[in-house]
Amino acid sequence: MTLLYITIGVIITLGLFFYLRDFVPLRPKEPGFEYVYVNEDGTVSELNDEDIEYLKTEYSPTDGARPYIKSRYQELTPDKKISGFILRNRVPKRMKIQPYKDPNEANGA
Repeated sequence: MTLLYITIGVIITLGLFFYLRDFVPLRPKEPGFEYVYVNEDGTVSELNDEDIEYLKTEYSPTDGARPYIKSRYQELTPDKKISGFILRNRVPKRMKIQPYKDPNEANGA
């Protein structure tokens, strides 16, 4: 009977650990769209209107065009990159969320 209690305790502890790791907000509620983008260099920025529309679109779970949403900042995408969409409240507090910067403007185009 003791072994059963220990096993149940371990399962509950692991479940609680994974829940807290993946679902508890890391920052307070902030203004802005609920998702932000983690760039290739690890910085985090707001989204442009096109990205917001893309994320608001409803997709079938089997649709290959649906966006990939990271559950943790450190998580890599299926192609082994850090970049990707993430919930704003899952970005660590130490990370500053920068305003959207048009990549065409940076290149002088």
